[in-house]
Amino acid sequence: MRFDYLQRLLGPLGVWQHANLRTPAPEHGYSIDDQARTLIVATQAREQMPDALYQVLSDRCLRYIRSAFLPSGRVRNFRSAEGRWLEQVGSDDALGRTLWALQIWLRHHPSDNAVRNMVRRMERAMMEVRSPRALAFAVLETENTELLRMVVNKLLAGYRQYSDREWRWFEPVVTYENARLSQGLLVAAYRLNHVEGIEVAHQSLQWLIEQTFANGHHRPIGNHGWLVKGSPPARWDQQPVDAGAMVEACTTAYGLSQEPFYREKAVLAYEWYLGRNDHNLNVYEPDTGFCHDALTPHGLNLNGGAESILSFLLAELALQRHGIRPLQPELVVNAVHR
Repeated sequence: MRFDYLQRLLGPLGVWQHANLRTPAPEHGYSIDDQARTLIVATQAREQMPDALYQVLSDRCLRYIRSAFLPSGRVRNFRSAEGRWLEQVGSDDALGRTLWALQIWLRHHPSDNAVRNMVRRMERAMMEVRSPRALAFAVLETENTELLRMVVNKLLAGYRQYSDREWRWFEPVVTYENARLSQGLLVAAYRLNHVEGIEVAHQSLQWLIEQTFANGHHRPIGNHGWLVKGSPPARWDQQPVDAGAMVEACTTAYGLSQEPFYREKAVLAYEWYLGRNDHNLNVYEPDTGFCHDALTPHGLNLNGGAESILSFLLAELALQRHGIRPLQPELVVNAVHR
């Protein structure tokens, strides 16, 4: 794994949110979402990165999260380059993603009681949350049975409200990081042995796969219009975070079910980064460790923010954890462009 571009995005308070081309853009400040993703990558890839880089990434991301933490159990999100908070409280999704990161950190550092206390308060705060993505993030690593039950019930309620024979989804629109919803329900339902939850998780993920794979490759829902019930999906712009979520959801489904179908789709979604996509272009560059922000109608978005490279690293780590060995990135690139 390559971490050189992630290291380039590291600023005094954490990982910068955006970049102008390949240069960090301090004018856009920081987001807690990127600190949470970075903390997950650093924790899970500790044996694969230089120790000094691991130490600085984990230290700055944890400091950012501690500073963002509120007495209510919520977190703030956006911060200026100078460290000024830009909102009173962050979104539900920011809360769920940060909770997920801290749960992973705690599994690797069980004696960190300060983080344990934060996790308890954040899990209590999650009980009032409605956002399906936030709910999904919150259960990917939790052992809190009450939280697991609540999330299964809320996700199933959304599915019952909006799904029909043609639309197997939790909302009336499919937007970003979509596969997380199925992944979260799958994990929670398996932990509870919830039969309906397991069935709906598989149904929804397989339906999403039907919407996002074509011509032998992955085609994430475009963010210029999304997929609205009753309308065709937007084709552009395709974002790395969606491909990464599909990789992680399919590896989770494969790990729980051992269905080869999910393994195949996980590999194809991963290869989207490496040129097996609508333009046959490398979204991720194996020789530099850089990841573009999107696949557009005209080719590649030339910027490379934190979300993009982190989504690729998380996808690669997911394949590793589940023993899935696709071709090396360089070999996929060569095969696509042969």
